Amino acid sequence: MKTIAIVTAAAMLLTPGVSLAQKSGGRPDASLEPNYGTVNLRNGFTPDPYTKEMLAGGSVQASSVKSGCEGLVSAAPDLQVNYRAGSSDLTFKLTASEDTTLLISSPNGRWYCDDDSGGDLDPLITISSPTSGRYNVWVGTYNDSMVQSTLMVSELGADALVSGGEDHSDSDGPDVDLTPNYGSVNLRAGFTPDPYTKQILAGGSIPAARAKSGCVGNVSAAPDFQVFYDRAGDADLTFKNISDSDTTLLINTPNGRFYCDDDSGGDLNPKVTITNPQNGRYDIWVGTYGDDMIQSTLQVTELDD
Repeated sequence: MKTIAIVTAAAMLLTPGVSLAQKSGGRPDASLEPNYGTVNLRNGFTPDPYTKEMLAGGSVQASSVKSGCEGLVSAAPDLQVNYRAGSSDLTFKLTASEDTTLLISSPNGRWYCDDDSGGDLDPLITISSPTSGRYNVWVGTYNDSMVQSTLMVSELGADALVSGGEDHSDSDGPDVDLTPNYGSVNLRAGFTPDPYTKQILAGGSIPAARAKSGCVGNVSAAPDFQVFYDRAGDADLTFKNISDSDTTLLINTPNGRFYCDDDSGGDLNPKVTITNPQNGRYDIWVGTYGDDMIQSTLQVTELDD
């Protein structure tokens, strides 16, 4: 059972951005200035999860905006997340030394709340097929005390936040620790020529789905190629594979997230675009739908639309 840490009202007043007026009131009000500011996130954001330290609690019943919601929250949102959505789900989790709650209003006006879905009395909310726009987040407690907490916002899925991430180095699946089949390259933002190209035999005997659920195609255990990317700037980083047959792409980014694609590049060619890419190592697998090895050309570019 978690211990209860009590923070006095005086301590709350010393916390940047938080006032007693914002922490009290009749009901949660999304029009009030958020206690801990605003963050802009877009699909593929890094680092993932985004984290924010804040004091949970308030004097307003969360149930005043959604029946059955638990806990006491601030009148003002604790954080506003302006999100540009893609195809990923959006997950919010709060960790603290005692029992806390989460209350979220989405851009379409729907309210979400949770108490213990994140395990160890931590709240967790996953929004499937999220829309772009503003998400207002309140973090609550069960009494008038203010509790130090950490909010996490992620596109990696609830399992990654609850378990601390998956182990993708299983010998039965694609293994980032193996030596790449076709070597590696160091690329720096603004590299030329752009695109960088590499000839690769696509295929293998391991289902790509063992690294990321829903991925299609068979790949090698070892990465086919590694790209060490440095001085990431404003440009997105795009990987595309071109061949005469249907191929697939599986990519592991520096933060451990897997991306995969089948036909987004047109003519049955796969393409993966990483927005806001990180510096570091990108492990790349090129797959096929059978046991045949297929000649293909991998392209890496910062110029893709």
